[in-house]
Amino acid sequence: MSEANPFIATFETGRHYKVHKSYVYVAPIVAVIAVVFVVFVNGLEGLIRLYSAMQRGDISFNPLLAVGLVVLGLAVIIAAFVGLYALAWRNMSYVFDEREFSFYSGIITKRRVHVPYARVQSVNHRASIIQRLFGVCTVTIDSAGGSSNKAVRVPYLQLETAERMRAELFMRKAAVGVGAEAAIAYLPQADTATAEGMQAHRDRVQAELSQAPVPPGQASALPASWACPKCGTSNTAKFCGKCGAPQPAQATPNILDTAAAPLGDWRGLYGGTAMLGEEPASYEHGLTNHELLLTSISHDMPHIVALIVCFTFVLTLGLVLLVQDEVALTIALYAIPIILGATLVTWIIALAGIMFSYGNFRARRRGSRIEVERGLLARNFSGIDIERIQSIEIRQSFVRRIIGYCELSLGRIDTASEKNSGNNDSKMNANGLVVHPFVKLDRVDEIIDGLAPEFADRPRRVDCAPLPKPALRRCLLRRCVWYNWALWAAVVTGVCWAIIGALVTAGNIHFASAASYAQYDRFMVGSLVFIIALCVVITVAKGIGAVLWARHSGYTWNRRYLLLHNDGLSTGQSIVPRQKIQAGAMRSNPFQRRLSLATLQAVTAAGTHATTARLVDGPADVGFAYLDWVKPRRVESLKDSAPV
Repeated sequence: MSEANPFIATFETGRHYKVHKSYVYVAPIVAVIAVVFVVFVNGLEGLIRLYSAMQRGDISFNPLLAVGLVVLGLAVIIAAFVGLYALAWRNMSYVFDEREFSFYSGIITKRRVHVPYARVQSVNHRASIIQRLFGVCTVTIDSAGGSSNKAVRVPYLQLETAERMRAELFMRKAAVGVGAEAAIAYLPQADTATAEGMQAHRDRVQAELSQAPVPPGQASALPASWACPKCGTSNTAKFCGKCGAPQPAQATPNILDTAAAPLGDWRGLYGGTAMLGEEPASYEHGLTNHELLLTSISHDMPHIVALIVCFTFVLTLGLVLLVQDEVALTIALYAIPIILGATLVTWIIALAGIMFSYGNFRARRRGSRIEVERGLLARNFSGIDIERIQSIEIRQSFVRRIIGYCELSLGRIDTASEKNSGNNDSKMNANGLVVHPFVKLDRVDEIIDGLAPEFADRPRRVDCAPLPKPALRRCLLRRCVWYNWALWAAVVTGVCWAIIGALVTAGNIHFASAASYAQYDRFMVGSLVFIIALCVVITVAKGIGAVLWARHSGYTWNRRYLLLHNDGLSTGQSIVPRQKIQAGAMRSNPFQRRLSLATLQAVTAAGTHATTARLVDGPADVGFAYLDWVKPRRVESLKDSAPV
């Protein structure tokens, strides 16, 4: 039946399905820990005073009674949360209707969210460390509409159920797209609660295993074959027999992939069997050892956390030294190694956290979708249909530019989460879908061709037309004068110092002694010299960035794509399909019009807010040509225009 009918459902239409029961006793764990931590921190001062009173003999009571009260309090808190989550679980269910997916939730305020299958854009799932232990995850169903719509979150589904749900939603979307809702046939899953059902389930899994495609990481067990990223032809030679494209290079597994492969594939207590029979990946890459290490080192979080710890220790040391006793002086002798050691340990721990978050990183092309999954402990899976790509972004920070690396991401339409819409996770990665966090520039074209061969006719950086000469003068003024915060900070500081000096000269500010006046004078001169030196360094750096921007930035477009390249100490390159531009604009202020310059803008629907690709000070005549190019024409599909 499955061979004759491509629309086979494993979820019965109209039936209410419950999330996994681990929601009742696993979900409250984080809430209970948070409540206990808050109570402990807020009552820490009282506990210290109580302990001091006990040591002095002012208070005495039975220790067993204290332990009993603590245990009783924890039991009440745990029971309250478990009861609350049990009520939430009883009122939570999801339904696959004929034309839409529905999610029901709420204890007092009832919520019912509908997502038409035709509007399903991506189905992602994320499993925290605790969720992975139990083999469950949270599924996010993303619909079209950007930030005006909210993504639906279905919590605590078994991994097996989450994978079936993803396949089911896209199957039903395809059926609705061709008007074949009535052709969907229901195939019930084996009842693993009975011995007969378990045996039938094992037989089915064994049969699927014998026919399942070999994952790219295990391809060495079979004759070497690969799918051409440009035309999709299966090949065994090093070059495609149809279009002549070379075989894409596969990344060497890193130490985390090799040493922790069982952990990466571990599905937890209730995870179930991995879904088999999926469409094989035509292209896949991971992170090598040095790419994983450089990704971690270049990430902002380890440095920010280490700086916060260092600042906290220095501030604490300063407060201790105010006491000016022997204990404070003794602590000061060991302060520097303690501060440096704590900062280093924190940085290493944060660095390891980033490495684990990118452990077992995989980006692949499967059918019409691009999938990215990462995380050694907490696991994240994200996917995007090729039609939903709003842009290709190539970004280089200052350090990455020096060593010739970049971050490669895909701009996509993101929606806010149905819950927790205010936190960072709900933004669904504002930088888009990162398909490689740290890749050499000479591999960018290979990865784009492998993941999105539909973009093969995109313009290249070498095709960009340069900016006119007046752009350099305007950029130097913008960056080194008008938008130079260091310059204006130095000016404001100098004015304040001049006012204070005038007050001292006029006798409005007095000093107790000549020594205090000399100390004041040294502070004023030293701080002013430091601020001026800092201003000079920052202004020179901004000037260098302005020169690089004016000399190497550029623009170009062809029949289907726009490329805007902004250079400088850090660089950004945007490749935008013409059909994805929501609004094209050309703006010019009076100073630009005097020099026949204009700013080109391309607004797409990427991110939770509209994202604008912009190039300042392009030629005005090019701006008019750009507006004519961006006018709506016949709609072209990325899939239909794929190179053959």
